[in-house]
Amino acid sequence: MTRIVTGLLGLLAWSMAAMSLAAPIDRQDLEAFVDGFVTARMAAHRVAGVSVAVVQDDRLVLAKGYGLADIDAGRPVVAERTLFRPGSISKLFTWTAVMQLVEQGRLDLDTDIRDYLPDLPLATRYSDPITLRQLMAHTPGFEDSVMGHLFEDDPEAVLSLRDYLRRHRPAQVRPPGRWPAYSNYGVALAGLVVAEVSGLSWERYAERHLLGPLGMRDSTFREPWGPQREQAPMAPALRERVSEGYRWADGGFRPGGFTFIGGIGPAGALSTTATDMARFMRAHLNAGRLGEARILSADTAREMQRTHYRVVPGQPGMAHGFIESEIAGYRAIGHGGGTVHFVSDLQLMPELGLGVFITTNSNGGQALIRGFVEQLVRRYFPASPPNASSAGVEAPERYAGDYLSTRRPYTTVEALLNHDMASVRLDRDGQLVLSGRGHQVRLLPAEGEGHFRRADSGESLRFLSDDGGAVTHLAVPEPVMVMERVGPLANPRLRLVGLGVGGLVCLVAVIMAVDRWRRPAPRRAVVRWASRLTVLAAALWALSLGLLLAGAVPLLMNVRLVFFAFPSAAFVAGQAAAMLAGAATAGSLALLPPALGSFGWRWGRRLRHAGMAGLLALMLVIFWQFNGFVLMG
Repeated sequence: MTRIVTGLLGLLAWSMAAMSLAAPIDRQDLEAFVDGFVTARMAAHRVAGVSVAVVQDDRLVLAKGYGLADIDAGRPVVAERTLFRPGSISKLFTWTAVMQLVEQGRLDLDTDIRDYLPDLPLATRYSDPITLRQLMAHTPGFEDSVMGHLFEDDPEAVLSLRDYLRRHRPAQVRPPGRWPAYSNYGVALAGLVVAEVSGLSWERYAERHLLGPLGMRDSTFREPWGPQREQAPMAPALRERVSEGYRWADGGFRPGGFTFIGGIGPAGALSTTATDMARFMRAHLNAGRLGEARILSADTAREMQRTHYRVVPGQPGMAHGFIESEIAGYRAIGHGGGTVHFVSDLQLMPELGLGVFITTNSNGGQALIRGFVEQLVRRYFPASPPNASSAGVEAPERYAGDYLSTRRPYTTVEALLNHDMASVRLDRDGQLVLSGRGHQVRLLPAEGEGHFRRADSGESLRFLSDDGGAVTHLAVPEPVMVMERVGPLANPRLRLVGLGVGGLVCLVAVIMAVDRWRRPAPRRAVVRWASRLTVLAAALWALSLGLLLAGAVPLLMNVRLVFFAFPSAAFVAGQAAAMLAGAATAGSLALLPPALGSFGWRWGRRLRHAGMAGLLALMLVIFWQFNGFVLMG
């Protein structure tokens, strides 16, 4: 009897916690606020269509569409009918599925996933187990690799989940559980575990145990893929209601076609409406229940929303799949999402009983959604901002340096183009300034050593030190990664500068060699071949960098090419030229000692030749560090 009473009291306490004490939002005022925010930013940031849903205390407060889902057809965005592609928000469904099976005793969060997938080889470097708990926190140790394979534009090229995971295995670059690095691959692995244990495909599992019970009839993980997939494609009735994706170019919106993510579906293939996402948010805010349907027990829902991992105490962490943050002074759990054209955000604030979903169909959507949830919360639930410390910082110069994200490629040629970097410097007043992602902001000291807050948003950052007191990492507000401090030799920007300067010197050296080609050749063969190989290597390096640049510049102009056309023919040709340049450089270095010891050259010429050979060697090392000789499959 005592156990029953205790259980009822616990359920009552959870129910009261799920129903917030915050004042209800007035729908008319909310609609006016959202109308003003969205329409102004649609015009400013070139966004064709937007859909929004706001829920509070298990009720839908607002669901509304803005703009067009199909410009050519004049089809408007309708919150109840228009399907958007929310990308990585799909991951929340995968983690909900995992917790369903944990609740049933069919999965264990601390079992090595290789026990569930014995026939799927992983590119693991460490023998430590990789668990579902680690996958949820993005700490399996995988590098990040996306270029040329994360998305597809050909319906008949979409791989099955298992085939994708076999073909595009990322390297494991650190022990599991050590540092976070956002991993689409890791989430897809969890989706395959769900499929294997349940005996259903991922798409079928989602329909039967998530979308169906929640009444999300306008949502699917299926895509209009070709007949090569064993699973049936998206229903035509849904396909015709999916919004087109747009990019702004040459003064107008350019449609991008359907982006296929089905090969890694559990990580991002969802198509859904704002009202369907409102049902998903209500279920998670209401202890796993929506009306008479229940997708999680109250205990499991509570466990899923609890913080399970932090890079460092005091920083936002990870719940089971939900990314924790602080929004306008309140704890939020949620997830963002982006595809080639769609940008979306979902945030839950259990303390307020509030859920917000916003999705856009244009590549300007990132700028549109920035600050939307925060402004909404500040308007209806004002809270005191966190206080910055007025105390000075002892030896602030110790924090200055360059920091590289753990979410990056380590072993592929993507490292040449894909690196997220931040720099911390002292300004004229001796205050720390953080620069990264095109923004610059002062860091204000907060309580605790190494603890700072951004002057613009108040977000918390913490510098981490080793046992000797040397600063090694920067913990940022996004708990799915951490920034590693790097020296000049590991700084990708300095490496790129080195390649650029080296390429120009090589080009000048080749031009000067052509200008001298009519002069008599040195009599000694070793000197003659040393000179020829050095000029050949310089010419090949200049050609290689020119081809690589020709292959990289279009990626900056059109993000679609990053996924659909990488590596381009020019880029691969540049890599081939670099391989030949590397061989010629090795030959030049092999002939360097006998050439310098020969009497065929004057000392000035010997020094110039030695300097040129050293430059070629440096370029070879830098290109090797960028994995430039690794061809993408």
